[in-house]
Amino acid sequence: MMGAFSGFPLLFLLPLCFTPFAFGATLPQDEVKALRDIGNIIGKKNWDFSVDPCSGKSNWTWSFQLQGSQTQNGVTCNCSFLNHTVCHVVAIVLKAQNLSGTVPPELVRLPYLQEIDFTLNYLNGTIPKQLGTLNLVNISFYGNRLTGPIPKELGNITTLKSLVLEFNELSGNLPPELGNLIQIERLHLTSNYFTGELPATLARLTTLKHVRIGGNQFSGAIPNFIQSWINLEILL
Repeated sequence: MMGAFSGFPLLFLLPLCFTPFAFGATLPQDEVKALRDIGNIIGKKNWDFSVDPCSGKSNWTWSFQLQGSQTQNGVTCNCSFLNHTVCHVVAIVLKAQNLSGTVPPELVRLPYLQEIDFTLNYLNGTIPKQLGTLNLVNISFYGNRLTGPIPKELGNITTLKSLVLEFNELSGNLPPELGNLIQIERLHLTSNYFTGELPATLARLTTLKHVRIGGNQFSGAIPNFIQSWINLEILL
């Protein structure tokens, strides 16, 4: 499973306008506190809060290859606010970290967050519906132990371009609200326990390029509406 995901580029979808840490720019204390709480919930114990999380120093940003899969630890900030004096967290990428906690609703306390990538961990529990209040671009929970349905509130994230939930233990029908994801390009749901028919509202997802829905328990015939996916490149 790890090898199947190696090299999967999520960060390329993020806008390239984020500036690196600028001298004198700092992360507000409410976001620092949010990171502390998020770390406790997901089981991330080695973030070094003796330095600014947006500094790029200490253990806030690193990556390496291990057995064909990339282990990655990254907190990315945009430090261009208020004439480059204030930073905000825009991405949290924690790939193959052996994290065994849950996905924290406290992520909403990072209001500028655009990417959440917890690929290849051992996170359990459900996907928080609170994520539907963020202007996310990328979500990846690939290769964890998440259960329950996809919250209908994720359909509120009209900025979302990539939703990767493969290789979990998710179940239930797909919520019709997913048809509201008007910018979605990548929808990966392989190897879960989803049931029912694909909602007709998915016909509206004309921006889809990559769709993976195999390895589930969907019922019914292949819907005709997939013909409306005019930009489709991969369907598995």
